[in-house]
Amino acid sequence: MSSGKLKTVVIGFGKIGAGYADDPIMARHYRYATHAQVLRDHPLFGWDAVVDVSEAALNSARERWGVPIAEKTIERLLEKYQPEVAVIATGPEFRIETIEALPGLRAVIVEKPLGLTETAALSFLELCQERRILVQVNLWRRADSLFLQLRRGLLQKLIGEPQCVFGIYGNGLMNNGTHMIDLVRMLLGEVEGVNPVGPVKTYTPGPIPGDVNVAFTLRTQSGILAMMHPVDFVRYRENSLDIWGEKGRLSILQEGLKVQVYPVVENRAMQGEREVASDQPQELSTTVGEALYHLYDNLALALMDGRALVSPGHSAYETMKVVHHVLDSIK
Repeated sequence: MSSGKLKTVVIGFGKIGAGYADDPIMARHYRYATHAQVLRDHPLFGWDAVVDVSEAALNSARERWGVPIAEKTIERLLEKYQPEVAVIATGPEFRIETIEALPGLRAVIVEKPLGLTETAALSFLELCQERRILVQVNLWRRADSLFLQLRRGLLQKLIGEPQCVFGIYGNGLMNNGTHMIDLVRMLLGEVEGVNPVGPVKTYTPGPIPGDVNVAFTLRTQSGILAMMHPVDFVRYRENSLDIWGEKGRLSILQEGLKVQVYPVVENRAMQGEREVASDQPQELSTTVGEALYHLYDNLALALMDGRALVSPGHSAYETMKVVHHVLDSIK
């Protein structure tokens, strides 16, 4: 077992835990698509344990990833190991029980949503606060180097103040819709109003039971309107954001793998006017393949010197509230 490192367990060893590492196409673009890939390489985390109910997942942890402790229950885990960090890569149903069962935790990395309801999410966060457990939520775009630069002023430098925004998501409002709403909050500011524009379609293929696809608008505190529309992932995938500013346009496409800026130039069809040169993109280097690793970097620094978390639980809770405002507005 690792000494001098943060003693870490992964609870839930499915797709985001390890499974996406087997996707050869994803591997071309994402060096770190799973928690397993990060923990295998990160020098500050000692990855010694996995908990999962699947025997196949436990065998993979032992044989492929070299994890010495692989158990079906937390109770069996604690007979051998006391983790400081838990990566909770399961559904939200048993988050509180998981925290209560692990007495020595200092931090968790957790998937969204934080709970099935706002009340459950708040109870989870309050329990972690009582126990002084740091909560980093895997809204990985918040750890992406390029997106952080955009947030810190590069967006306005490239395209000026945003005028309007168009977003695409799929596979469920509570799933990928959460990621895109959070990206709006990250880049454009807090959301103060929502308005669904329909139609509402239950999306059963998605990973979260009872999820829906619905078109809606977000209004930020600065008055920017973002029109968000779902697409059916059965046809194709996309999670994107297209921001039209005062002096150009920035598009985050292919789920962040392609980021393009379009300048304002002389209008080619009318004298004395200007246009966005949408056929003359300038590409920015994408950094999404490393974002999950940087999420862990940030958590380690927060534990060592009190650094602020890039994707803390309270921020993810604000995004969750926006999602539920959309759902409530539908009703």
